[in-house]
Parts: sequence; C-alpha cells; structure tokens
Amino acid sequence: LNDQPGFKVKWRKCIRVLLHALVYADCISQFYYSTAPRETEVGGAKRLKEKYIDLGIEALKNNNANSFFHLVKQAADDFLSINNLEEIPRIGVVGEIYVKYNDFGHKKVVNWLVEQGIEAVLPPLTKFFIVTFANREARIQGNIKGRTIPRFVMGFVEKLVYKVIRKMESKISHYPFYFPISNVHEDAERASKIISTNAQFGEGWSIPAEFSEFAHNGINNVISLQPFGCIANHVISKGIEKRTKELFPDMNLLFLDFDSGMSEANIYNRLHFMVKNARVEASSNGELVDAA
Repeated sequence: LNDQPGFKVKWRKCIRVLLHALVYADCISQFYYSTAPRETEVGGAKRLKEKYIDLGIEALKNNNANSFFHLVKQAADDFLSINNLEEIPRIGVVGEIYVKYNDFGHKKVVNWLVEQGIEAVLPPLTKFFIVTFANREARIQGNIKGRTIPRFVMGFVEKLVYKVIRKMESKISHYPFYFPISNVHEDAERASKIISTNAQFGEGWSIPAEFSEFAHNGINNVISLQPFGCIANHVISKGIEKRTKELFPDMNLLFLDFDSGMSEANIYNRLHFMVKNARVEASSNGELVDAA
C-alpha cells in the first residue's frame, strides 16, 4: 500500500455532496449521449456537457449538494432545446468499469457510435457503488459471510441513497430519453435467472442484470467491453451468452476485448454489423446479421 499519512479524507463532510455529484454526473451523461446524435446545433451537446461538468465541479468544490438539483433541471431543459426528439437506433454498452467509461480504454468506440447516429446507452456509474447493498445480502443469504452490520442500518443507508437519486430524477421527469436508476435488489433478482448473484468478481452479476434491463427497455443490441486481461469479466460476460439468449431471443450481443495489440479494423468491422442490426431493428424490417 502507498500510505499517505498527510492526506486524510473527511468522509463525513464530503460524502453527501459526493453522492449528489455522482448521480448528477450520470444524468449529464445520459443527456449527452441521447442528445449528441439528435442535436440541432453541431457540437451543441458537447458544449453543454462541458458547461454542466464545470458547473458541477464548482458545486462540488463549494460543498453545495442542494445546488445539483437546480443544475440538473437546468441541464435537462438546455439539452432538450437542441434535441430534435427523433426516434433513432439505440445500442447498450456494458463491461469492465474502466474500459466501459473511458474513451482511451475503448478506443473511442462509444463516440464512434454517436457519430453513426446511434444513441449509446451506458449504465449509470452510481450503480457500480450502490450494488454493494445487494452484494452483501447475496453473500449473507448464501452463507458465505455473516451479518456484521444490522439489516436495519444498511436498509436506512440504502433509503437515504435512493432518496437522493429519486429527488434528482424528479427534477428531470420531463426529459424523454432518461432511464431511471433501477433498484439493485430488483437487478439481482433478474440477474439470478442467468447466474448466481454470488458471482461478484469483476462486474460480476451486474453484467447479466444490465443485459436484462436493456431487454426490458427494448434495447436488444448490446456490446460488452473488457480489457484483454480481465479474466472475471471474460468468464462472466461471454459465459452467460447462451443463457441470456435463451431468456431474450431477440438480444444481439457483441463482445469486444481491448489491449494494445487489438486491431481497430477488427473492432470497427464488427461494430458495423451491430450498427446495421440496430438500424434494421429501428426500421422494423430486414434480416439481422450476427456481429460476433
């Protein structure tokens, strides 16, 4: 461990504003990815994204949690003002946390989808942290670990977290392309039909839960991104393909592994098939092509 004795985080002081900032950032992300392929002003979505990221950073610096509620409503209104509201193809994105969210890590695949006129739908980063509520229960119910914190304490904390999430979402209920943050216990229930919820290495059961949620929301084209050496995500993501397709026969899955030697031509050739499928599905005619 790289111990830094001079640096101590005052969690009691900052945890509240950090939670608000995290949920706010997920909202801005959804606004951007749903508006960029529909924007009426070239570059308008990117400018708004940068504007509201900067405003969010200022609110975070000032430890002003409540200001995020005003900012998120204002952001929703501004993004809507440059959104043509057209129906376009959607592609879901799941996978390892770094590669999924980082442009460099996934060789700008998500931005490439936007350039193709596709709405990229990414799971909220907030879920990566609050999934611990469901993980703890799965471990306890599976007799893998004991209950060290009383259930009512964890339940109280969970209610506080979701109170912030739902209040933030209530400010943007008029935004038509927003996917609310789902309940992690409902996610676990859906995932349990595909894999044990005690499979928690890497992104674990979150990946099948995200597959299920996308299918529930009518998003049947999904790409799974992971670094080449992330064995846990390779095993779970690729290993659950058969069971996922049994439950959701219309689901079209594409698994992409990234490392420094990965051929970009290979990546984008396979993505072209996925994009074609999404467009065919959106137009409700034509024959799907296997992107794998």
